[in-house]
Amino acid sequence: MPTPSSDSPIANSSFVNGLKEINQILLGWAASLTWTRLIILAIVVAIAASMIADKFDLEHGHHMVEVKGSYSSEDADTPDEITIAENMSGCGEGDITIGNKKFQVVCEDKKTTKPATPASGAASSPIVEDHDYAIKIKPVGSHKSEPTMKRQIERTLGGFINDVFSTLYVAFFAYLIAAKIIVRKSQESDAKVRVATTNAEHEALERQLVQARLKVLQAQVEPHFLFNTLAAVDYLIETDPPRASVMQKQLITYLRGALPQMREDSSTLGRELSLVRAYLELLKMRIEDRLEFVIDVPDNLFKADFPPMVLQTIIENAIKHGIEPKPEGGKITILAQARDGNLWVDVVDTGVGLPEGDVFGKTSNGGGLGLDNIRKRLALLYPNASRIELRSEIPSGTSVRIMVPFQTSGGSTTAR
Repeated sequence: MPTPSSDSPIANSSFVNGLKEINQILLGWAASLTWTRLIILAIVVAIAASMIADKFDLEHGHHMVEVKGSYSSEDADTPDEITIAENMSGCGEGDITIGNKKFQVVCEDKKTTKPATPASGAASSPIVEDHDYAIKIKPVGSHKSEPTMKRQIERTLGGFINDVFSTLYVAFFAYLIAAKIIVRKSQESDAKVRVATTNAEHEALERQLVQARLKVLQAQVEPHFLFNTLAAVDYLIETDPPRASVMQKQLITYLRGALPQMREDSSTLGRELSLVRAYLELLKMRIEDRLEFVIDVPDNLFKADFPPMVLQTIIENAIKHGIEPKPEGGKITILAQARDGNLWVDVVDTGVGLPEGDVFGKTSNGGGLGLDNIRKRLALLYPNASRIELRSEIPSGTSVRIMVPFQTSGGSTTAR
């Protein structure tokens, strides 16, 4: 079976995979090192490399080479001096300018001695000095530098090996530094992504939990309303069957419009007031003159968003704990206003007043939830943006105030 060649895709794939594995190992190791340890490691490796280079003489050779002097004139082709004339009887010195260059005029005396022509009858011939002059010019500032010694590098195999390992040393530690920075940034980015994902999942679960709890609370409210209303019908059947029949027909008409609305997640103040008005009309048929009610809400607030069945529960509590225990009955007043970006709804009754103990913790009857249900629903629907307040009225009675954010939605059912 033939083995794959080095140029085959299999061999190349194995080589690339091997490089990737090594790269991953180095990335993980670089990320685990602190900056202090990395600096110490670089210093230790540099010292060890220097000791090994000295031990095995891994350096290039050096020797000194003599460099001859050269002219420092601006024009290297200009000679030291130029002879203009010779054998002149006299000359003068000075500086002249030719073009953009300065020259110095030098007068050189070529003094010679020779015997003079003897006169007739002279004893000896005197020595006569003869002066011949030569005029020369030299470039100003032209001089020849003295020979100097220059250090020259002699390339060796050991020095080449040292250069290669020095380059690898710098490249390796540069790679470690870059890998450490990249891995750290990548870890920070991954951590941010994980936190964002976790927060998003947590928020989604919270929303699902809130919706589930609202469904449970709303399901507990619906039988509460139905049981109380059916109890009133049952009471009228025993005491006044014709009125019970009329009340039953009104209840059926009411439930046909109310039940679909009860199961919605949102409602408006106008719709809730319509349900409350129908409910109070049904109860008024049972207790007759012992119940009076007034709804005083501006028309421009009917479209304001309001949680479903909250107002219904407050009315039930007012009748159950305020109006019914009082022999002469009482009056229920519903007020609403918009102020400071919030919707304020008040339910005031003239009943017996607040019961003793924890009002929020009590239920309106054995099977339904009361004011504590309302508080929980408002907290789930409007976190840190809602309020429910209870206070006693003088001389008797109770008022319940609810505050929710003022928001409007399209369409409403009027309470009239």
